[in-house]
Amino acid sequence: MRRPDAVVVPESVLDEEGLAIDATQVLAVIEVVSPSNPNNDYGEKLAEYPAMGIPHSLIVDPRTGTIEAHSAPCGNRYSDKDPYIFGDTVPLGPWTVDTSALRRYGRDGDETSRA
Repeated sequence: MRRPDAVVVPESVLDEEGLAIDATQVLAVIEVVSPSNPNNDYGEKLAEYPAMGIPHSLIVDPRTGTIEAHSAPCGNRYSDKDPYIFGDTVPLGPWTVDTSALRRYGRDGDETSRA
């Protein structure tokens, strides 16, 4: 079981009983990379989400100001990866994500504080 930073599901899924959402109902996940544990987002989660059949994954990295849009799950990886930077309008399946308001960690790229 994983807890993404943000998840896209059909609204009807929210009416179901229980605390967890069936992964087959998840349309997309979004992860914001933690400065203390980036390998979790780029490694473990990026292998588990496609294995669960989640069609779209977005990794937002405030350490570097970069974004990766992943799609086309194939086993434990995504076949497609598209790079973006903060400020881009990022396609994520049938949606677009405006990243113009995203900010990097710290004022000068310092990972220990958030601006």
